[in-house]
Amino acid sequence: ILKKANETLAVAPTAWDVEAHHALAREAAGQCIVLLKNDGVLPVAADHTVAIIGEFARTPRYQGAGSSRVNPTKLDNALDAVTELMGEDVPFAPGFTTDGSPTPDALLDEAVAVAKAAEVVLAFLGLGEAVESEGYDREHMDLPAEQLTLLDRILEVNPNVVVVLSNGSSVRLPFADRVPAIVEGWLLGQAGGSALVDVLFGKVNPSGKITETIPLRIQDVPSYPYFPGDSMHVSYGEGLFVGYRGYDLR
Repeated sequence: ILKKANETLAVAPTAWDVEAHHALAREAAGQCIVLLKNDGVLPVAADHTVAIIGEFARTPRYQGAGSSRVNPTKLDNALDAVTELMGEDVPFAPGFTTDGSPTPDALLDEAVAVAKAAEVVLAFLGLGEAVESEGYDREHMDLPAEQLTLLDRILEVNPNVVVVLSNGSSVRLPFADRVPAIVEGWLLGQAGGSALVDVLFGKVNPSGKITETIPLRIQDVPSYPYFPGDSMHVSYGEGLFVGYRGYDLR
C-alpha cells in the first residue's frame, strides 16, 4: 500500500508464497466436496487394495471453459495424490476418452481387468468440455454413454465402486442405488485432485452442502414442460414456482 497526496494506492506484491496459496486452494476445495451417498465404503481403508478408473483422475476437469478459464500456478490430480499417499503406484486405467471421441474396446477391457483385481474401485466420472461449456446448451442431463457403459461393466466384476463426479452442472444418477458411495466433486480448481483424495481416504470430512437440485429424471424438473421451446424462444411457464418451489409443489 502506497500513500500519495492523501490517496491510498494498492500495488501488486512483487513476491508471494505459491505453495501457501495452493494449500489454501486445497482446503477450500475440500470444503466444497459433497458426499451424496456412503454405505460404509468410505473412507477407504489404508490396507485395502485400490484401483483407479477414469481419465478424470489423471486429467482433471478442474475449471469451466470459455471466459471462466484461468491459468493455475500448479495442478494436482487424484492419481498422483493417491500414489503419493500409498507410497507406490496404484493400478489405473483411463476407461474412456474426454474429448468426445468413441472409447476403444481395449480401454474398456483394460478398465474391467484392473477393477476386478481390487478391493475398492474409485471411478472418476463426469462431464468434459466437449459436452459442457458456455456458448452452447447440453442436450440432456446424462453422463456420457461411454462412462455409463464402463460403470456397468465394472459393477459386473466389483460391487465396491465409489463414483467420484467432476461436473459443472447437474447430471442424472441412474446408478445411485447400485453403488455404495457417490462423491460430488464439481469443478474444484487447481488443488482439487488432492482435496478429493483427502476426503476419500478420511483426512478431511466431506462437509460441503449441495447447491443444486439433482433430479432422478429430467421430467421432474419444473421447467421441463416448456423446453426446448419454439423458434429459438422458450417460455418459462412456472411463474413463481421456479427452483425449489417447483420441486416442493410437484
